[in-house]
Amino acid sequence: MSIITYLPFILLVTGIALLPGPNMMLYVSQTIAYGRKAGWLTVAGITSAFVVHITATVLGVTALLTEAPMVFSTIQVAGAAYLVFLAYKIWKAPPVQMLNFERVEQMPLLSFWVKGFVGNVLNPQTTILYFSLLPQFIKPEQGHFVQQNLTLGGIQMLCSTVTNVTVVYVVSKATGAINSNHRRQLIIRRIMAAILAIFALKLLWAKLP
Repeated sequence: MSIITYLPFILLVTGIALLPGPNMMLYVSQTIAYGRKAGWLTVAGITSAFVVHITATVLGVTALLTEAPMVFSTIQVAGAAYLVFLAYKIWKAPPVQMLNFERVEQMPLLSFWVKGFVGNVLNPQTTILYFSLLPQFIKPEQGHFVQQNLTLGGIQMLCSTVTNVTVVYVVSKATGAINSNHRRQLIIRRIMAAILAIFALKLLWAKLP
């Protein structure tokens, strides 16, 4: 199938990636606090978690959640709690001179990947995205349902990653102005923490179709 066939899906998932949500708030907050490398590593973790969601969709695990509301509710609460925990850490972190990124080099870089991975794995909105969106673009007459799911999931993952990486790059260009003033940095980071906490509460109201 040509790329034109997937164009509507590409435009849709790219538009979704541009909408503010828990994932965006997570990697933007890490970019502002720790720089471009931290933001990209967080995005890498988010992308890795997409693989888990795609696999769960193909294996039918996502569909089983509709028959096990307690499991889905547990994921909701765990995801919301994790985002609140990250929001608290961002809120309480003292303002520092982030223009000296040697501090980031001394931190375990894997920690940024873990934040992105865990945050997205426990994000029920991603589960809903795959469960409700992908079937609309599956063509039954073509068969090969697993291959179609993997193709669509791969396209979504690629579009989201390219979008996220671009957003990190744009945001990183503004970090110098933000972090050069401690008061300004503190205000921005606490706003980001508050938004992340709001999205955490919003996750609790997510419902499978």
